Amino acid sequence: MTGILTAPMLPTIPAVIAELRAGATGALVANRVRGGEPAPRTDTDPGDARGPGEYIAFVVVVGLDTPPHPRLPIQRSIIGVSCYGVTFQNASAIFGAVVQDLHGEGERVKSNGLGVYISHIEGGGEQETDPDTKQPVVRATIRLRATAQAVT
Repeated sequence: MTGILTAPMLPTIPAVIAELRAGATGALVANRVRGGEPAPRTDTDPGDARGPGEYIAFVVVVGLDTPPHPRLPIQRSIIGVSCYGVTFQNASAIFGAVVQDLHGEGERVKSNGLGVYISHIEGGGEQETDPDTKQPVVRATIRLRATAQAVT
């Protein structure tokens, strides 16, 4: 018996990262939009998550829930976005750019064939302090409806 999908389900996170990097968000964070976690510290780069007095602005995008529809080849993704700023005002400005880039954006097809029907901000905007670095952060939840497979 075959299911609804004829190929592996396409990921939505790379599409969201690309849209944020290409939009107002990327301009505010110097394209430091990452999937999963901040860029790590290395011998030649201090990474994204730094201590007080060394903060830089960056965004982390994570998949929270991406179930396929039970009968249609679409997916209903819930994506978490953490907007780290140098100050609380900067973190809020980055959140505002995320809203500008993704809220209410309609139909589009990504380079890998992922068809996005709509994306919108579903929650977030509260100012928090990262528990590890004490850096100001504003979190958002994005709902994205997309195809599960490539469209032409």
